[in-house]
Amino acid sequence: MTGFPILVVTMTTTLLVLLVCLVVVVVAARRAAPLQKARRLAMAEMCAQRGFVPSANLVRDFSMLTSVERTGLTNAFATPNGGVAAADLIRREGKSEALFSVLTFTVAGVDMPMVSVDPRNVFTAAVVEGEPTLELESDEFDKRFVVRAKDRRSAVMLLDPGMMQWLLDCDHVSFVMIGDRVLASINRATEPSHDPSEPVEFELLFKFYEGFLARMPSILRSEYAAVQP
Repeated sequence: MTGFPILVVTMTTTLLVLLVCLVVVVVAARRAAPLQKARRLAMAEMCAQRGFVPSANLVRDFSMLTSVERTGLTNAFATPNGGVAAADLIRREGKSEALFSVLTFTVAGVDMPMVSVDPRNVFTAAVVEGEPTLELESDEFDKRFVVRAKDRRSAVMLLDPGMMQWLLDCDHVSFVMIGDRVLASINRATEPSHDPSEPVEFELLFKFYEGFLARMPSILRSEYAAVQP
C-alpha cells in the first residue's frame, strides 16, 4: 500500500505539468494571433499594390513545391494568371520547423536545366544532397554562395558577372530555377530581428525578382529556348 500515495502524487504532478504546458500553448497562440493577422494584412496591402489577389490555386501558383510543402503555405497571394506568387511557408522536419518567405515567378522564353543558389550559412552548411556543386570565377561569390546545377554550361551562362553581383546585393536570398520557373526564398531566421507582423522579407524578394528579370542573360533565350507549342 505504501506505493499507492507515491503513484497518486506522480500522476498528479504529471497532470499539473500537462496543464501548465497546455496553458502556455493557449497563451502563446492568443498572443500570436494578432501578429499573424497584422502580417497577413500587411502582405495583402503590399501584394495588392502589385496586382496580386489571394491565391485560389496553390498547385498552379506554387507548382515548384511538393504537395507536402504546399500544406505549409500561409498568406498566399498571386497575380491572376499565376505568373508571380508569394507566400509564407512553414517547413516542418520532425519536431522542428523553419519559417520561410517564398516568391515564385516565370521567366518567359527559356527552358533551363536545374540551377540552385544558396547563401553559405549555418542553415545550408549541412546540405550535401542534390546536384554537384560548382565553383565560378569569383572568389567572393564562391565564399558566400553554394551553386548546384544539372548542367554546368547553363549555370555559367546564367550566373554572369552582372547576375552574380545582383545576388551578392540581394544577400540572404536562395533560389532554384527549373525550366521557365524560379522559386526564390528567404529563411526568416537569417533576417535581422524585426517585428514579425512586418513582412520585410518580401520587400527583398520583390527587389530580387525585378532585378533577376532585368539581368537575365539574353543568350539563354537562344541557347536554352523554350519549345514553342
